[in-house]
Amino acid sequence: MKKLILAAACAAVTGISFAETSTTEQRINLLEAELQRLKQEVSAQKNTNIQLVQQQEQFNTELKSAAQKNSGSWTDNVDVYGILRLDGAIDFKDTTAARGRTSNQINKVPFDAAQGKRSDFTIAASRIGFDIKNLAGREDVKAKLEADFWVDNGKGDGKLRIRHAYVNFDDWLFGQTWSLMSNMETMTESIDYTQFLGVSTTRLPQVRRDFNFNAANKLQLALEYASDRTSELPALTAKYIYKNQAVLLMGQGFINEKRAEVDNRDIDKLSWGVGLGARYKITPKQSVQANYYHVKGDQKFVSYTTQGSSSDGAAMGGDYSVDLNNNSLLQNEFDSLTLGYSHKFNDQWRGNIATSLMKFEDDSAYAKANITNNKQLTDHAINLIYTPCPYVDLGVEYHLGERKSFEGKTADISRVNLSAQYKF
Repeated sequence: MKKLILAAACAAVTGISFAETSTTEQRINLLEAELQRLKQEVSAQKNTNIQLVQQQEQFNTELKSAAQKNSGSWTDNVDVYGILRLDGAIDFKDTTAARGRTSNQINKVPFDAAQGKRSDFTIAASRIGFDIKNLAGREDVKAKLEADFWVDNGKGDGKLRIRHAYVNFDDWLFGQTWSLMSNMETMTESIDYTQFLGVSTTRLPQVRRDFNFNAANKLQLALEYASDRTSELPALTAKYIYKNQAVLLMGQGFINEKRAEVDNRDIDKLSWGVGLGARYKITPKQSVQANYYHVKGDQKFVSYTTQGSSSDGAAMGGDYSVDLNNNSLLQNEFDSLTLGYSHKFNDQWRGNIATSLMKFEDDSAYAKANITNNKQLTDHAINLIYTPCPYVDLGVEYHLGERKSFEGKTADISRVNLSAQYKF
């Protein structure tokens, strides 16, 4: 009986062990299967991530390549602009007999001209220009090329004239553009293409360096080629500009060695000049402008100062005359002042008033040696500009002026300037 009970107990224990072993093996198999599934999902996710990274890298490479290609193509970085312009003038008093009368020629109007009305029209002030940016894929390298047909006082014979041609690299400029003695920043808007008396719009070949101290203050220095009546040394010019929302102040200066070639020898003398300019915005629609120059021995930097010959070696010009007896240059000297007022009535109408005086030293050796040259020039002007639609301007301007020589002769100027232009 005892053996039977013991055998039954052993059989029961053995059955339980077998059952527990079977359940454990099943659980282990399930865990191994689950682990394998998780490994497969992780591997698939990893492969997906790798593919995404590869696709992103390929996209970045293609984007960079496209950007480099775009930056390297100058045709994709050129802005074309220009002006189609018709200029006209009607003279009611003294004027020159030759063509080119659409611009003010107050400095050389003949004293003994027969009184008579004359008119002249030209399209020579039309221009075209190209602004080039991102040269060689660099944002700090830019260039400009601009030309018009204003040759021989705008006689309109189709000859092309270069206005601007330069390259900007960082704070350096190489080429031809506005002289630092120009006062484009503070001049009053004019209908006459050559601007008001006492304004400088000279463009010269130069090497220039800009110093931008902050948003309000800037200094510019340049070496400029002035004319063939100078030595081999370029003119040294400088301009300082202060600007805020309502006020713009400007100071300028230059020194330049003048030279005359006489009897196989050179006669040299230093010329110099300073300029001041200001613009004040009274309101967003009203402003006043002022420009002043004092110049000794130069006729290039300021408009309307040329007198007589301006060729190399000539005995007399607006800058100097040659004193052969003393082997020296007699330099002309002048002061000029231009005051202007501008008013914008609305989006279509605006107007300007300007008065100008240019007075030459009448007690200098130059004045005594060249009594037929200019002693004083005065000009008073008023204009009205109508903009019927964007990019189109129609303007009319009246001038009343006088030319007076050292010997006392006078010539009167009474003229109307007209212009029509389309900007693109």
